[in-house]
Amino acid sequence: MPRMFLGIPVPATAGLVAAAESLAEVDLEASGMRLAPVSDHQWHLTWAFLGFVPDEEVGELREAVSGCVARLLEDGLDATLRATGVGCFGGPVWAGIEFRHEGARAALDGARKDALSSFGWSESRAWEPHLTLGRAKTARDSGVKFVKRRALKAELAEWMEANEGLQDDWLDAPELVLFESKLTPHGATHTAVERWPLA
Repeated sequence: MPRMFLGIPVPATAGLVAAAESLAEVDLEASGMRLAPVSDHQWHLTWAFLGFVPDEEVGELREAVSGCVARLLEDGLDATLRATGVGCFGGPVWAGIEFRHEGARAALDGARKDALSSFGWSESRAWEPHLTLGRAKTARDSGVKFVKRRALKAELAEWMEANEGLQDDWLDAPELVLFESKLTPHGATHTAVERWPLA
């Protein structure tokens, strides 16, 4: 039974690369944490995390998403986006993503709920697009059992201030991808199962 999610890959732009490189230089050791960067070839917006999907449902899922994307394109979806600002919640450290047309975010949010509800997927919160640049984790032998949100924000304050003005050029989101995600001791690896162009 594969562990799956739907995501929109985001190219490695100059602004995102600069933010990620400066993030990699932040030392969290004093707080008993370490930072695990996300490789730029895995940068994406998570559209919907599906968890473990029974093998017999994967085909139906692909059909549902195909229909969803077709309807979005028929309705004139403009998936032009850019990175803007940074932040953190829990362990993930992220760059915010905005769409040039606010209607695109709302359309994508509504479409995922319509397409995936029959598979038991639900999400009451509005979709807040972001790209994870790295994840704070507890350092081995530190005695710290979990990432402390306040401590992380304090350690990242200088980095966040330096990057709060991040605003990349507009770019076209190329596609929506169904990924299979496998957890390894070195982090998750994502393999594309199917791709749907968004333009």
